[in-house]
Amino acid sequence: MKQSLIGNKSPRYFIKVNIKYLNNTVDKEERSFLKHNLSIRFAIVALLFASILLPLVAAHAPLGTGDNESIDKATVIPDPTKSWALYSALNKDGDPQYYTFNVTAGQKIHVTMYKSLRDQDATFTPRLVIIGPGITLQGNISSKITVPSGLNAQLVNQTSPTPTFEPFSPGTFTGLADTTLENPTPGKYYLVVFEQSDTPKGGNCGLAIGDRETYTIDEWVLIPFNLMNIYQWEGQNPVLILTPMITTLFIGIILVAWQLKKRCDLANPMAWLGAIAGLTFIGTAATTLGELIFCATKVSVGVEAVITLIFVLFPLAFGLVTIRLSIKNSQKAPLRKRIYFVILGVAALFIWAGLIVGPILAIITAVMPTSLRKKK
Repeated sequence: MKQSLIGNKSPRYFIKVNIKYLNNTVDKEERSFLKHNLSIRFAIVALLFASILLPLVAAHAPLGTGDNESIDKATVIPDPTKSWALYSALNKDGDPQYYTFNVTAGQKIHVTMYKSLRDQDATFTPRLVIIGPGITLQGNISSKITVPSGLNAQLVNQTSPTPTFEPFSPGTFTGLADTTLENPTPGKYYLVVFEQSDTPKGGNCGLAIGDRETYTIDEWVLIPFNLMNIYQWEGQNPVLILTPMITTLFIGIILVAWQLKKRCDLANPMAWLGAIAGLTFIGTAATTLGELIFCATKVSVGVEAVITLIFVLFPLAFGLVTIRLSIKNSQKAPLRKRIYFVILGVAALFIWAGLIVGPILAIITAVMPTSLRKKK
């Protein structure tokens, strides 16, 4: 009786099989052993990649702004040393937007302001004001801005507009202001974004605050959905954003149906669900590649594009492996195959593949039957 190829083989056996593989003398059982171990190693490498990437990513955690056009409704920034990105828009009425945070002794607060590269924002010039204790009075502060009693206000100097490529999203923006508070007086601070004009134009703008790259699990996992909002903030049409994903699913489902029909296995829910999960991973790769191309039409894209391409290649690899796992020997579903689906699904969450739906489908695939027909 044959024993399981996984878990019952010694390291000496594995070395022996690899040597025989090089000599092209591996039998059928040993080839199967090698293939499954390679799949396991791929999943482990993917998880390691995600765990290493997590603390190294130089992107900002997104934070919603809400209705913040009065100082009483200022958007609260929980920790100003943590890296946050806030995307918003000023209206044509000229109403300023307020943000607030608390500073403790010894902290360093870094703030930048930016706007989108939309054509309609070409002449849009928002300004940034910092309000707080110990702030040096500077600049002509608009009468539209509320300055609480006992606090001072400073108009931050503008920098030369700098079109910038951000490789992790990927995305583009124009930097407008950059300032750092070195060891500021502890207390409550406000940031105010406004247009210093009697005829405000309104436009898309945002703030990045903090330098400490850290994320909660939910912030990291939900980034793909936040990116959809950011792409729209950049001026992209929602339909065009989703076109690579929709196209991948449409063409992919046709090809999967063709392959399953060849195997007389069209009614296999496990194969279908796993394949669709894999297609969402490939769709993510196609979307990211499309965004990279879009960015290249707006700004100069340099070597940073290599980072973006990593976020293309990993979902692509996940998708191909998941589809192969689903279709190859689709009528068989040993325990190790089901475990692979769980590993791929969990790892996919951490590389932003499949818009969360794909990873969930991959995990559900692990408990699906290979046929809807009842066994007699």
